[in-house]
Amino acid sequence: MTNDAIAKRLKAYAAELTQRGDNLYRIRAIRQAAFAVLSLPEPLEEVVAQAGSAGVAARAGIGSHLAETLAEYTKTGEWKPHNRKKKEPTPQPP
Repeated sequence: MTNDAIAKRLKAYAAELTQRGDNLYRIRAIRQAAFAVLSLPEPLEEVVAQAGSAGVAARAGIGSHLAETLAEYTKTGEWKPHNRKKKEPTPQPP
């Protein structure tokens, strides 16, 4: 899988989140990750093979959850982003 293909997947994911009205900072981080992947001098697959998701986070400046998602994506070809758990609303007294 090429860095270009990975970056396209990240950009598509950012577009999906934008349509859903997700957090703008999260969307921006995903778009920046796409540019970071494109700027790597070696294929992301090599980074993952050598250093795992920690290597992705260190070399590309990508957050740990997204780095884990990218590592899994390069290994399996399946896009499974980490779902953030939403906080349960605190019950209000009557």
